[in-house]
Amino acid sequence: MHRMEEINRRTWSNPLSRREYRSSTGFINEGERVVFEIARNRGAGARILDIGIGGGRTTGLFQPVAADYVGIDYTPEMVALAQRNYPSAQLENMDARDLSHFAKSSFDIVVFSYNGIDSVDADGRKAILGEVSRVLKAGGTFVFSTFNRNWHGFGEKRARSSIVWSNDPLKLGFRLVKHAVGLVRERRFAPLEQRDGEHAILLHRAHDFGIMVYATTPEQLRSQLGESGFDSDPMLFSVDGQLLRGETLPDEEYFHVVAYKPALS
Repeated sequence: MHRMEEINRRTWSNPLSRREYRSSTGFINEGERVVFEIARNRGAGARILDIGIGGGRTTGLFQPVAADYVGIDYTPEMVALAQRNYPSAQLENMDARDLSHFAKSSFDIVVFSYNGIDSVDADGRKAILGEVSRVLKAGGTFVFSTFNRNWHGFGEKRARSSIVWSNDPLKLGFRLVKHAVGLVRERRFAPLEQRDGEHAILLHRAHDFGIMVYATTPEQLRSQLGESGFDSDPMLFSVDGQLLRGETLPDEEYFHVVAYKPALS
C-alpha cells in the first residue's frame, strides 16, 4: 500500500473526521450542482454507481432518481455511517480499483464526488479509470472532480486554515489542539510529496493536513481518460459552474469533469 493511502485511510477512519460527514447534504458548490444535474438528467431510469459515498451525501442526491442505485466506499466506517443515514440504500464496502463484483457494462452513470479519485496513487488512479470504463455501458457518463496541480495552495506558500476564535474556552482549546496537530502533520508529511514528472502527489490542508492527494492538469487528464477508453475531450467545469476551455485553468483548487464512454457505432 502506498504511503499516501495509509495516511488517508487512517484519517477517514478517525471518528473526528467522520463527524464532518455525518450530516452533510446537498451540493458542495455550484460546479458540482452543474455536473450532477447533467448526470441526473441522463439518470432517469438509469443504473447508477456512486463511488466514495462518505456519509451518504451523494446517496441522497442520486438514489431518488435512479432505477437502480449502488453506493460504495473503501472505508468500512463510512459505509456504516452512510447506511445509518440511508437505511434503504444498497451500500457496499468496496475499492474502486477492483469492481469485479459488477459485470461489464453494468451501469449507465458512474459518479465519484469530491476528488475521491485523487486519494490513491498513479497506479491506483489508472486502475480506477479502467474499472469505471469497464462497468460503464457504451455511451455512459462518468462524473467526478479532481485536484488542479497548478493551484497556488499546492505551491511554496501552502494553503493553511486559520484558527476561528471562540469565547467558549472548550471550543477554542479544541481548535488550538487541531491546529497544532495540523502543523505536526504538515512537517511530517510534506517530505513525502512528489512534484517531479507527470504524477504529482501533494499534501492537502483538509482534515488538518490529514490527507495526501493526486493532482493533475487538463492535458494529463485527457490523456488518462483516452487511454482508459473514454472520449478524450471531456467537459471541465470550475467550482462556480463555468465551462472551462483550453489547457490553462483559473486558479482553481480543483475542477469538475463530465466524461463519456463512446457509444457503439
